[in-house]
Amino acid sequence: MLVDGFGSALDWLGEWLPRVLCLFALAAVVDAATTREDAFRAIGKQTKRFWIVVTALAALVSGLPSARYLGGGWASLAGVFGRLGFLLILAGLIATIVYYVDVRASLKQINGRRSWPKPRGGGGGPYGRR
Repeated sequence: MLVDGFGSALDWLGEWLPRVLCLFALAAVVDAATTREDAFRAIGKQTKRFWIVVTALAALVSGLPSARYLGGGWASLAGVFGRLGFLLILAGLIATIVYYVDVRASLKQINGRRSWPKPRGGGGGPYGRR
């Protein structure tokens, strides 16, 4: 009974973990795409294009196992690519984590809380100074 429960938990994890990783990487792609190019140059952490490509590849690789035509789950990617599939997913996860922990953290120090330029001036609009 315990073994069956553990097996079903692994099946669930194998089905949903790639989807979560794909969303995690897609969020990194959007964040990198909406950040100014000069901010990447200012922190000295590769270019904007580099991080968009790396995180997009990570999203693609982690999204492959959940594709319907492959049958979903880690096993389908392992069946297509063998152990290389698992290593690609792991490499994509590491690249996405590096983006969030190192690059995005440095970008936040330069840009403030948000990753896009803040509006200048305090006047105008419903939230401006009066």
